[in-house]
Amino acid sequence: MFPNLAERRKKLLLKAERIGSRYVLVSSPENIYYLTNFWGGNYVLLSEDQCILFTGMLESFRALDQSIDTKVVSAPVGKSLLSIMPNYIPKDSKVLAEDNLLAQKGAFERKLKVSLNISSKQFHELRRRKDDYEVKAISEAAKRIDQLFDMTAKTVKDGVSEREVASKVIGFAVEIGLDMPMVSSGFEPLIIASGPNSAYPHAQLTNRKIRRGDVVKGDYFFRYNAYVADETRTFVLGQPSKEVREAYDLVQNAQEECIKKLEAGAITGELDNICRKIIGNTKFSEYFIHGTGHGVGLEVHEPPTLSVNQKDKLIEGDVVTVEPGVYIPKKFGIRIEDTVHIGKKHTVLTKFTKELIEI
Repeated sequence: MFPNLAERRKKLLLKAERIGSRYVLVSSPENIYYLTNFWGGNYVLLSEDQCILFTGMLESFRALDQSIDTKVVSAPVGKSLLSIMPNYIPKDSKVLAEDNLLAQKGAFERKLKVSLNISSKQFHELRRRKDDYEVKAISEAAKRIDQLFDMTAKTVKDGVSEREVASKVIGFAVEIGLDMPMVSSGFEPLIIASGPNSAYPHAQLTNRKIRRGDVVKGDYFFRYNAYVADETRTFVLGQPSKEVREAYDLVQNAQEECIKKLEAGAITGELDNICRKIIGNTKFSEYFIHGTGHGVGLEVHEPPTLSVNQKDKLIEGDVVTVEPGVYIPKKFGIRIEDTVHIGKKHTVLTKFTKELIEI
């Protein structure tokens, strides 16, 4: 069943009212979509009696077609969205706005003649608790990403380049109904890294040809019905060395032990510590160089964060990744990542085998 947008808006307004704001200005594509069903780089003004989407003429027809229970106001060609917004918000209003407007706070306050309360916390709190529709969408993304790994295992061969593998994966992803998210950490929406490139946690695609003995790391994060699943698997072309096998078994054990402890109420920093202790008690301790996981949903990286010293507690409705790794510069890198839903129990949504695949 499609989400109740009116209920989402009501909950956000209640959170805004608790910090003294009667209006909410929404400015990120993910939050605009969450409240209107329209994905675009515009603004939404939310109050008790209205939800207004401000957009340029370029996107106005799509906004009218795709938004739900939303008034669409388009700026004429040559006019900025900011120039038309003062007509729709009372002077001196207190407005909750997202963190991405912090640098423009003064300009918005002068133009709109309002006071902005900059905080994305309320948006994150609301979006963390996924409903059945959202979990279903993430599950469908996960099922299809599993298919991509099955195809990857058949595509990786001696002499094939990382870019050639990526091209086939992306083509197949589109064919089976996946869409591509945008993130700033690498070549979206996947990582294919072979040999010494696999030691880069966020490797970029290259023309390097895969050779026998290489570790090949694939990290795929695609959307289905707007929602992201995130999965990483590690392959070896040929037989793994003793060191690779040892590192792989260690990472696999750390990930499995952490997943066992995923439940509502678990403290995210303590979950990270499970992996850090297991890997930290070995010769690979210095090579685990990132956090254990993160939330996923409309974004590939969103709260909560499973990392050192984090105090957040998991809640029912969270969807998080668990992804310990070992990265030895100029040699190889290994990561195993799953997307997991936290309900009454935890459910691992990504199901491609985690045994080390020798191609």
